[in-house]
Amino acid sequence: MKIKKTEIDGLLVIEGLHFSDNRGELLKPFSESFITESSDSINTTFKEVWFTKSHKDVIRAMHLQTGVLACEKLVSVINGEVLDVILDVRTKSKTFGQYLSFELNDTNSKSLYIPKGCAHGYKVLKNNTITMYMATEIHDPQNDTGIKWDSFGFNWDIKNPIISDRDDKLQEFK
Repeated sequence: MKIKKTEIDGLLVIEGLHFSDNRGELLKPFSESFITESSDSINTTFKEVWFTKSHKDVIRAMHLQTGVLACEKLVSVINGEVLDVILDVRTKSKTFGQYLSFELNDTNSKSLYIPKGCAHGYKVLKNNTITMYMATEIHDPQNDTGIKWDSFGFNWDIKNPIISDRDDKLQEFK
């Protein structure tokens, strides 16, 4: 496993273990012992895990949880492929308003550790993509918010995205 820092403070790319043989494959996106040995800046107290299964051309837009239940997330792709986008919305951050994108898929074994105050979303590149989220706080609908997917300058390179009504009505990034 490897941990790589990015230009956005606290946003890390974790290269997990990927092993394949005649039986199939083993993916290990997270190991607490490796993480704690490699970095003291990662909260490994995950309180919730969930999965999404998505069709190609879905955009799951720029979500984050705020307030006392703001949380870090670890995001991995179990099956398929996404273009994952992170937007720094921390007004006091030196990278406020900046965004980065990463391809996550079921063969590169990369995960993203997303710090508090960064919005996260992705475009699905393959049908039946399964994405796993681990969060350091329980989901709280009252503090769940986001940024409209096409309001901060990122080129999603898609003509007809499949997007939820909720995501399409999120506040614009200004």
